[in-house]
Amino acid sequence: MPAGLARRLIGYAIDCVILFVSLLGLQALLSPINPILGAMRDGAAASAGQLHLWVFATATVPFLLYFAATVSSRRQATVGMRMLHLQVEKVDGGRVAFPRALLRSAILLAPFEVNHTLLFHFAPPTGATPSAAFWIGLGVVWVLIGLFLVSVLVSSRRQSVHDRVAGTVVTGSRR
Repeated sequence: MPAGLARRLIGYAIDCVILFVSLLGLQALLSPINPILGAMRDGAAASAGQLHLWVFATATVPFLLYFAATVSSRRQATVGMRMLHLQVEKVDGGRVAFPRALLRSAILLAPFEVNHTLLFHFAPPTGATPSAAFWIGLGVVWVLIGLFLVSVLVSSRRQSVHDRVAGTVVTGSRR
């Protein structure tokens, strides 16, 4: 039976908290090569591109790999999903292979990365008025989030955009 939106959102929130705490440790370990800290030591500022690349490498990629690896695992679920007795399977049943899980995860995280692009490349300096491009980008982020949420509510299988593209469905686990 397809899982509802509330359980899915709670599971996702649990996973994000777990990842955030874990990534704080990763950030601490990588602090000697962090461009933000390096620039501050040198009395300069890191470029938007450096910052974006740093966040992509130390946040987006670990999130992507976590979701893909756990969804394609024997348990077919992230830690948060397992706590709520949810799992991901192919629409026709069966386990999701890693490439399909990677595609699903990349689409799941698209609003996350669009938001990073917006913040690092279009956010105004402190105290400045945001540009039209910034407001348009912010609108795109919220439209994407809304699209992901509404698609779960209107789909007979309760599939979000990332599930439809990957041919997956989130169900109550049989375990």
